[in-house]
Amino acid sequence: MRFLAKLFFRGLAAILPLALTGYLVWWAVATGEQLLRSVLVPFLGEARYWPGMGFALSIALVMVIGLLMYSFVVRKVYARLTAMLERIPVVKSVYGMIVDVVRLFGSADERPFRRVVMVEQTKGMELIGFLTREDFDDLPDIGEGKVAVYLPMSYQLGGFTVVVPRDRVRPIEMKVEEALRFCVTAGVARHGGQSG
Repeated sequence: MRFLAKLFFRGLAAILPLALTGYLVWWAVATGEQLLRSVLVPFLGEARYWPGMGFALSIALVMVIGLLMYSFVVRKVYARLTAMLERIPVVKSVYGMIVDVVRLFGSADERPFRRVVMVEQTKGMELIGFLTREDFDDLPDIGEGKVAVYLPMSYQLGGFTVVVPRDRVRPIEMKVEEALRFCVTAGVARHGGQSG
């Protein structure tokens, strides 16, 4: 029985990530298609509509919105809308979390985590973290020569931001995605995304 249970969990560990990833991709495509199909069909008619047009339109709309974000007026409207969302108690937590996740995997300029570092906590003990701030010129009370490092917690959404002297932080050659995977899985994830 123990051997059968081991086989089952080994198979589950192999299938579950693939199945969940496939489902999320399928859900995103199907949702975009379904939402925009109802917009396109009244204009084009059922005969001229072909499967995939709704999803293609959703991609085009996202790109147009990205282009509009360069406009000063649109940015002002967007800032007011987000400021309003950030005042609503429960909504601001959900919205903030989604914004952080999107920024994490967005363009390199907008990523909050750009460099993976090791932080010396005590002699011989280091923590993996992400450099989020290299100076505190705007907050002189914190002190000079200090940096901010985000330390994610294993198997949880969340972590700690610590302010430490710059000389206790050293950069390491590791991609942000790999370091996040390593931290979240408590070091179980191997280089390249495999686990063992």
